[in-house]
Amino acid sequence: MISKLVAKASVVGIAASLAVTATPSFAATAPTLSGPADRTGYGTIMLTGTATPGADVHLYESAIIFNDLEPADDWQHGGGTVTATADSGGHYSITRYLDTGFFFETESGGVRSNKITVHMRVLPDFWLDSPGAGAVRAHVGASPDEPTLPVQIQRAGSGGSWTTVATGKTGSTGAYAGIVSGLASGSYTFRAYVGADPANGMLANYSAQRAITIAGATTPAAGAVQFTRIQYNSPGTDTGSNASLNGEWVRLTNKTSKTINLKAWTVRDASAHVYTFDTDLSLGAGKSVTVHTGKGTATSTDRYWGRAGSGGYIWNNDGDTATVRTGAGKTIDTCKWGSGSGVTSC
Repeated sequence: MISKLVAKASVVGIAASLAVTATPSFAATAPTLSGPADRTGYGTIMLTGTATPGADVHLYESAIIFNDLEPADDWQHGGGTVTATADSGGHYSITRYLDTGFFFETESGGVRSNKITVHMRVLPDFWLDSPGAGAVRAHVGASPDEPTLPVQIQRAGSGGSWTTVATGKTGSTGAYAGIVSGLASGSYTFRAYVGADPANGMLANYSAQRAITIAGATTPAAGAVQFTRIQYNSPGTDTGSNASLNGEWVRLTNKTSKTINLKAWTVRDASAHVYTFDTDLSLGAGKSVTVHTGKGTATSTDRYWGRAGSGGYIWNNDGDTATVRTGAGKTIDTCKWGSGSGVTSC
C-alpha cells in the first residue's frame, strides 16, 4: 500500500514539474531583424522585422569599431531608446541614419533578436579642373567624410585599362586634391578610387568617371632653368654628418618669365647619382630652389637628396658635372667644374 502511494505521489510531482517548466502561452515571441548589407554614402537605412503583435520593440546598436551594443539613442525625438511597435500582423520597421558600419539588434519582452551587420560603402564625389597648361587637378569628397581613407586617381587608357596617376589620403573633412601634370593637349577621362577601412566597416568604392579637355604643357627650352651656384666642397667640419652633407648643395633658378613645374625633373652628377623632384614644385619666374645632399624637410625653396654617412657626398671636389633634365629626359642645363675653391657659379 505504501509503495502505491509513493508511486502516485511521484507521478503527481512529475506532472507539477512539467506544468511549471512549460512555456506559458502568453510568452513574448522572439523578435527578428533584417536590413541591407550596406549603404552607399551617408544617409538612412530601413530595418525591418517581426515581433509579438502590439509589442514594443527596442533598437540596440553599435559602431563596428566599438562592438558594444547599447540602446539606440532617439536623438531625433529628444532622446530615449529608439522604439517601434509591431502592428497587428507582428511587423515593425525602424529608420536609422548610418555614418559608418554598424551592428544592430532589437529587443521585445526581454527577448533579443538576431544580430545583423550593415556596412557603409563610401561614396566619392569627384570633379576636375585645370590649374594650367598640361595639368589636371582632381578633387575628391568622401561621403561619409571620414579622414585617412586611401585615394587613387586613375586615368583611362586603351582597351578599358586604368592607370593610377596620383595617390593620397582624405583629410580631416574627408577631402583630397591632387595634381596630374606633364600632360599633352587633349581630352582625358579620370576616376577616383577610395579604399576601405575595415575597422570601421567602411567598404571601398569608385567614383563616376569624369572627362576634361586641357591645353598641353609647353616643354621648357634649354636654359630655362639653370644652375646658378654649386657648393661642391661642404664647409662643414663634422665629416659625414647631416649638417655637413647639407652644406653641399646645388641651386637652380628659373630664368624665364613663367612658372615652371619641376615635378619628375632630375638632377644628376657624372657618376649617375640621381635626385628626382617627386612632388609638385612650381618654380616661379626668377625664383630658385636649393637641393641639399643630406636629409631634411622639403619646402618650396629647399629640397633634400636624403644621403647619409661619410660616403653620402655627391659632388667631387676635383671636378664633376651637374645636369638637370625634365621628366621626359630633355637636358635643360649643365654645369661643369674642375678642382677649385669649393664653390662655382657655373
